[in-house]
Order: sequence, then C-alpha cells, then structure tokens
Amino acid sequence: MLLSACTLRAPSSSQRETLIPFEANPTIEYTATLTEPVPTFTFTSTATNSQTATLTPTISVTPTPIFTPTPTLVFIPAGELVAPILLYYRVDESDLASRFYVSPENFRKQMAYLKDQGYTSITISEFTLVLINGGELPAKPVLITFDDSDASIYENAFPIMQDMGYVGVVYLTGNRLYSDGFLSPEQLNEITAAGWQVGSQGMTHQDLTTLPEENLRYELLQSRVDLEDILGVRVTTFAYPFGTMSGTIANKLQEFGYYSAAGLGESSKHTWGSIYYLSRIEVQGIITLDDFAALLP
Repeated sequence: MLLSACTLRAPSSSQRETLIPFEANPTIEYTATLTEPVPTFTFTSTATNSQTATLTPTISVTPTPIFTPTPTLVFIPAGELVAPILLYYRVDESDLASRFYVSPENFRKQMAYLKDQGYTSITISEFTLVLINGGELPAKPVLITFDDSDASIYENAFPIMQDMGYVGVVYLTGNRLYSDGFLSPEQLNEITAAGWQVGSQGMTHQDLTTLPEENLRYELLQSRVDLEDILGVRVTTFAYPFGTMSGTIANKLQEFGYYSAAGLGESSKHTWGSIYYLSRIEVQGIITLDDFAALLP
C-alpha cells in the first residue's frame, strides 16, 4: 500500500487551471448528469441579533448585534499544506471502551479545545483547491471527517459542531443511505445545507484491494453518481475503506473525477504527491483530552 506504486504526478500549471469544474470523460458511461459547479469559498463576518427586549408596550430596545469575527487568512503556495485531518467514526455512548466510539461529552471537549486553540474548520474542497492551486486559508485550518455513515454523526456530532461554528466532511457508503442506524438523505440534506461536504467511501464498504479490477467501477464511480443523484451535490472526494489502496485504485479515482482521496496516517503535512492518500489522524474513543491535544501539530 505504498503511494510510490501510483503513477500520480504533481499537476502542471494548465492542469491546475482547468481542475475545476470537472469535465466528464467521454469514454465513461455516466448514469447521472454531473454539472453542478464546485463553489468558491469566502470567509465573511456575520451578525446576529441574540434578543429583543420590550420595556413597555410603546418602547422597544434592540441590543447591539453580536459579530462572529472573520478568521485571519494567510496565503499558502501550491504544493504543500499543513492542516490536521481528524477522523471519527461514531460520536455516541458505548458500553465498552472502543476506539470507534467517542462519547458526545468528550467530542464536545475536543471541539471546544480546537476552538480555544484558534482552529477554523474547512471542507475538503477548500483544502484541495489551495493545495493544488495555492490560495488563502485560515491561519490554523482543521478538517473534521467522519467515516462509516453512522446516524450518530447527525444526532450528536452535528449539533455540537453547529454550536462551535464548525463544518465537517462525511464519507458515505452508497448502499447504507436507506438503512436503519445510518445517515438518511434527509439528514444529509440538512448538514450539507449547513456547509458540510460529503464524499464517497465506496458502494459496499469493502477492502478495495481484494476486489477484481472490473469491480472498481461500481465501487468508485457508481457510488459517486448515485450519491450525487440522491443528494444533489458534487462528490469529488473519496475515503478508502480500512485505509487500504493501490496504485490502480488511485489512478481509477483520478479517472473517475475525484480530486482527492483520504487514508490513514499521523502526519498533518500534505503535498501534491499525497493528494490521493491524504493522511488522516484517527481520534480514538479511549484517549484523554491531553492525548487529543498531542495529535495536533
């Protein structure tokens, strides 16, 4: 599972200029139209009125609006980007100590710690655009990602992250969209409307390196097309089930229109050469807040 086995290259200047939007390959038979452009991203201050106090039937007082500060932006040249990409599976209680379950209480503490340390969450599209083309990002970006489509992501993680002003990235298994205990299209529509991004984790959540090559089209491309058709959003990022990959799989992802793919790792430094195997730091359910802090650069 070495990335050196891939035939991946740093994009040329012309490739970087035409990366967005994706143009369909005429040799691929698509079952859905892929036309929604990738959005551009800006960071702006917003003001909200927290309350209106009425003193008498004829006198009303509106308090001064509370402003959310715009994060400090810095320019990052193309080719290398430092940002922790955190990986969660379930944000829920568990009777047993498990690496896959982070309790809602601990998750809130972790998100609050990120906030206190000045981290700003970004989506994988924002990340990829800057890594490939260069551009501005918050001074301390973080990506908060979730695998396995578990319903606790919507029920527990989403409201906590809303409180913090954070967005996440959810990698979905195609055949779980209408299954009990997993994220539903309605829930996904709500979180994408709040600024979250979705990606594919294949159609059936299998170790892709164990499948014959002819099965990869179904797992990689059909899962993407189905998710786009059901959710009405672009799907341009992939997560490898179990973190396993090969050069053939990575090249197929590139052929099928994915701009990035996420694996496992411990590093927060990412380069052109790792864009189809981005290092994600697993946040295990058994760690302390001090352990969590040590995961960050």
